[in-house]
Amino acid sequence: MRVHSTRFDKTRRILVGEEIDALLVMEPKNIYYLTGFFPHSFDVPSAVIFSGDNEVTLTVSRIELDRAAETSWVNDVRCYYPHPLKTDEKNEKVDSVIDSIAAIIEEKDLSESMIGVELSNLPAFTFENLKKKMPKIGFKDISRNVWEMRMYKDLMEIENIQKALEIAEKGLRTAIEIISPGTTEIQVAVEVESALRKAGSQRALFESVVVSGSKSAYPYAIAGNKKIEENELVLINIAASYNEYCADVARTIFTGSPHKKHKEIFEVVKQALNNALQYSKPGVALGQLDLVARKVIKEKGYEPFFIHPIGHGIGLDQYEPPIISLNNTEIIREGLILSLEPAIYIPEFGGLKIEETVLITEDGHQVLNKLPIETM
Repeated sequence: MRVHSTRFDKTRRILVGEEIDALLVMEPKNIYYLTGFFPHSFDVPSAVIFSGDNEVTLTVSRIELDRAAETSWVNDVRCYYPHPLKTDEKNEKVDSVIDSIAAIIEEKDLSESMIGVELSNLPAFTFENLKKKMPKIGFKDISRNVWEMRMYKDLMEIENIQKALEIAEKGLRTAIEIISPGTTEIQVAVEVESALRKAGSQRALFESVVVSGSKSAYPYAIAGNKKIEENELVLINIAASYNEYCADVARTIFTGSPHKKHKEIFEVVKQALNNALQYSKPGVALGQLDLVARKVIKEKGYEPFFIHPIGHGIGLDQYEPPIISLNNTEIIREGLILSLEPAIYIPEFGGLKIEETVLITEDGHQVLNKLPIETM
């Protein structure tokens, strides 16, 4: 219960700091973070309402009620009925999540209050319906507050991400073992995804990336029917999840003997990663990590081909704040888990990428990966 109460404490600090009377959360991952229940039915939404001291109410559709009551650490779990279910009642009451939220707000005597909502995750039509249903309520965007609440990981989250990374690395090892000239990218990807499931990955975060030759120069390319050939780059990016937490890892290999240019670019990317790792510690501005990585790439003449920030946070979402870009002046603090992914993508030549997961500790950092980066 300690983790749960800590998260409730964080919500209370938002209530006080933002001078709001209640907090309404409807984004599924945030509901999971705050209640332990992950809504899987997206056509019938769920919501959690925080108000006062330890007053927490979770409302779900009837189809999710039993699982929510079993898995959530919230005591007050309610449901609404979006569809009629009784054959002997002609006028059976049917309601929506908006109706349920409004009823809870009225019951808690908050009908003329200020409520915090996540506008960055709230569909426009849902927000409009909330305003129509509760016209006397004021709404304040607390999207950034919720992201900040999730940015710094507790021990349970770190363990889940470590397990997800362990699974992702099993998938990547599978790819390395079976890649050979004549095998198609899709054939490798199928075996990887099977290995991920067998190792315990609970859901697909994205299609396993196995792209070869000049295709590897496109950051969002996906595996296709192209045959992997002798003497070409193969970029592999694998993701896994465990207890809803995410991890992904990337490596680049070469089928055959790497040419001088391949080795040179690999060393540049590796040095960029090592430079960023040296600055991965509390008290440093996040943008500094991108800067020191980008400088070494620029010195070697490849800056035009490093076309994205060096990294981002990872947790319940595969991509979450903070974004580690040149203009990010936020200061690194203990508890962040960062994905560092320097890469060079050269059209018609190919792409090389290394991705590592890094936990910021009290006095530095810990690389969570076990898989060697020396794949060339």
